[in-house]
Amino acid sequence: MKTLTFDVMLHDRFVCTLRYRYCPLFPIEENELHDFVVSKRPTLRNKPFRIEF
Repeated sequence: MKTLTFDVMLHDRFVCTLRYRYCPLFPIEENELHDFVVSKRPTLRNKPFRIEF
């Protein structure tokens, strides 16, 4: 397992930094990361946030 660290931005403002554990054998899909962020930060549901690496 590897860990991907990324920042979540909302309207060019920093919200948080999250760590996502994944298996390198399988590709990471955009909707997986989106669902992960919403599960950790439910206040971002239905808001146009961005994921920055």
